[in-house]
This record gives sequence, structure tokens and C-alpha cells, in this order.
Amino acid sequence: MRRKVRASRVPFDVCFVVDNSYSLQAEAMVEKVKGLAFRLLEDAAGRGDRVALVAFRSGVPRATVALRPTGSLRLAAERLRAIPLSGRTPLPHGLQLARLLLRQEAFKRANARPIVVALTDGAPNVPLRAGGDAVADALAAAGELRRSRIPLVVVDASVPGRPGASVGRELARAARGTHLPIAAVAADVFPDVLEHVA
Repeated sequence: MRRKVRASRVPFDVCFVVDNSYSLQAEAMVEKVKGLAFRLLEDAAGRGDRVALVAFRSGVPRATVALRPTGSLRLAAERLRAIPLSGRTPLPHGLQLARLLLRQEAFKRANARPIVVALTDGAPNVPLRAGGDAVADALAAAGELRRSRIPLVVVDASVPGRPGASVGRELARAARGTHLPIAAVAADVFPDVLEHVA
């Protein structure tokens, strides 16, 4: 048997922003982030990779930190299993929270590479303030990630041809990040994808 062994590298601090809003794609997105997070942690022995999780709360127009950065596969599994479906998509606040969380962690682990991975259908519908524009706020939050030098990977779970265009590509562009369709992101190559974008 052969197993690919990667050379020593700087550890990742990956914050997943999971669009768990109630939709046809919600369960697929939650399952996808489980696979990506588990693979990263399973592959992290000796390197110190950690994952964090920002998700949307049911009935609340805000995002929440569901899991602070951890290298524990058991803890990540528990929190990922507990993600509820939400009726709203406060993506701007989710991106904001991810940026603030990773900036806080940077003071503790200056050697780690912070990365935000947003799994979303690219259709934010909750602005940061009442009466605001959710899409404009999401693009501004992506721009803040760029200014903070935190790479953004947008894993786009939008359904081709579905009413309501995804702004996934625009989010990645605003952050000078990476846009990938959800079908193109496989768990077994995810650490290599992060190596490329970090």
C-alpha cells in the first residue's frame, strides 16, 4: 500500500462558514463540510491543523461561532452533528465572525495560516443592519477578509438554473480568493486545495 505523505508545512487554522439555511442544498452542504473538516483533522497529525465553525442559528438573524478552533476530531464531529437548519442566510455576519475569530487566534498562533472556507448557495438575505443590502454587505465582508490578508475559498452550492443568482463568484473576487463549485471539492484532495490557495 502507498500513502501520500506531505512535506512539513505551516499548520492551517480553517474557519468553515456553513450556509445551513433551509434549502434543497442545506443537507448536502452540511454533509460536505463534515467530510472536509474530518479529512483535514484526520490528515493533521503532527502538523497542528485546526478547524472552526460558524453557522446560522434557527430563528435568529445572526451567525454564531458553533465551534472555536480545535484539532479534536471528536469535538468537531459532535458540533457538526448538532448543526440545525436555519430559515435565513446572514452570510455577511458569518464572514465577519470568521474574520474576527481568526484574527483573535492569530495572536495565539502567529505561525498558523488562517483560511475561511464558505460553503454557500451564494444567496445572502440578511443584511448587517435593518434596511440594508445583504449582497452588498457580504461583498464588503469579503473585502475585509482581503484587507486582513485572510484567504477566502467559496465552495458554491448554488443550483444551476435555479431562480436567484448566486454571488459566489463575486464574493471570491471581492476577497481575491478562490471560487469552486461544490461538486469539484473532494475531501481527499482538500488539504492540497488549501495548500494552493493559502
